[in-house]
Amino acid sequence: MKSINIPEINFSNQEIIKRDYKINNQIEVKSPKNMAYVIRWQLARKRSGSAKTKSMNEISGTTAKPYKQKGTGRARQGSKRSVQFVGGRTCHGPMPRDFDFSIPKKIAMLATIDAIKSKIINNQVITFDIEISVNKTSFVSKALAKNKIKSALIVTDRGGVLAQSGRNLENIKIIDPTAINALDLINFEHLIIDKSTFETKIMGAIK
Repeated sequence: MKSINIPEINFSNQEIIKRDYKINNQIEVKSPKNMAYVIRWQLARKRSGSAKTKSMNEISGTTAKPYKQKGTGRARQGSKRSVQFVGGRTCHGPMPRDFDFSIPKKIAMLATIDAIKSKIINNQVITFDIEISVNKTSFVSKALAKNKIKSALIVTDRGGVLAQSGRNLENIKIIDPTAINALDLINFEHLIIDKSTFETKIMGAIK
């Protein structure tokens, strides 16, 4: 049986200790393509799709012909609001649309697991014991600074303790375990997770 070494941070005294966790197999990312696909899906869902250009009937201006149909030697023109005139409509411009597309839930779940495995492989996962953490911004800030953690996703189902102390810190995001996703894991350098959540949910998923 193999083991992985996961640091545990104490926000009270800013110290980190090492803990070993037993695993059945070597940790490896199964499908980077899944991660890329799911992240593209998440980014697509964030797009508002509100870009819009004016069509002919939305542009203000005269409806009269610019000049008479025949006798000028120039091409026939029907409206000064046409695309070829300054101030006219835009040809094939963007219109409001929904960029969202569907993916299987299993693919999203596997991508999240692979993102967590990637963090473990790169030694970017840190646990903490919520019972001995301090609900004070300065303690969290000093602990992160002392251990050179500049960007972190903090995962805990008891956000009341850390949400107040971490919400004002730059490059820190605190979420519930049910909201953990591949995009957030990629966007933040470290994953700092409640020890009980890591042992009950994450270890069960990566074994």
